[in-house]
Amino acid sequence: MKMRILFAGAFCLFIGWFTVSLFGSAEEMRVYVSPKAAGEYRTSIESEKSEIDNIRSRIESAREQLAKYEAALEGDDFSEILAELASEVAKYKMFSGYETVRGNGVRVMIDDGVRPLYEGEDINNILVHDLDIIMIINDLKRSGAEAISVNGQRVIDKTEISCSGYTVRINGQVYARPFIIKAIGDGSRMSASLISAEGYGTLLSNFGVLFSVELMEEMTIPGYTGTVNYKYMVDAKEV
Repeated sequence: MKMRILFAGAFCLFIGWFTVSLFGSAEEMRVYVSPKAAGEYRTSIESEKSEIDNIRSRIESAREQLAKYEAALEGDDFSEILAELASEVAKYKMFSGYETVRGNGVRVMIDDGVRPLYEGEDINNILVHDLDIIMIINDLKRSGAEAISVNGQRVIDKTEISCSGYTVRINGQVYARPFIIKAIGDGSRMSASLISAEGYGTLLSNFGVLFSVELMEEMTIPGYTGTVNYKYMVDAKEV
């Protein structure tokens, strides 16, 4: 009888120790975030949910389009298909960056810093470089930007951005500071990405570069006006 009581007591002590250890581990794993960070996470989550809904809507639209094509083929009436294809060509021309577009999004401004330099500090720390513009563009693209321009120059897959002294060359044109980057898309999502704790806009501000981002209800981004030449790429079917 005494052994059973001792065993039961030892078992209760073990359960108590295990419970305290479990709560202690849970407390250590708990992550505390600031209200600002929580708001940014909430915005990102809502934007991702909206993107999922948009993808589902596009899938359903594609299914309806396919059914329409199949019905037209069965009836030997190609006029509707030709009209749809003409509409698709216009749409993809817009997506490729050769058409002027408008919509809501963000307006980003970056400029050289004006703060005093620390003793021995490199002045390049507070100047805007081509890499800064490229990093912001990449951040906007990751956040779903559908159209981007820098100082009025449309950014496409062939856009070149490079430093040229105290200026930056964009699509072969030279521009001086400040640099205005416009992006059409989910403004809340794009701005949250830029000004988050890990965002590139926050990094620039920490170095002293002037940076601001503004939500825009509607703005216009011009189409690409340059020429694109392909010297080495050909259609695989022609080989």
